[in-house]
Amino acid sequence: MNAPEIGPAERAALEDIMERSARDLETHRMKCVPCRTPGVTCGTGANIAWTHKDAKRALGLE
Repeated sequence: MNAPEIGPAERAALEDIMERSARDLETHRMKCVPCRTPGVTCGTGANIAWTHKDAKRALGLE
């Protein structure tokens, strides 16, 4: 089943979420000791990453 078409306002909001979550994840990983450990991601880092992935999926980029 395909996702319904999204309008320009929704697309802009999703693109903004994607940009902010990418920045937030980068900032979080610089400050978070567990996330800097290879193969480990804390719950906050995982939530930010999933937010980014969900926005990409909604835009049809994934």
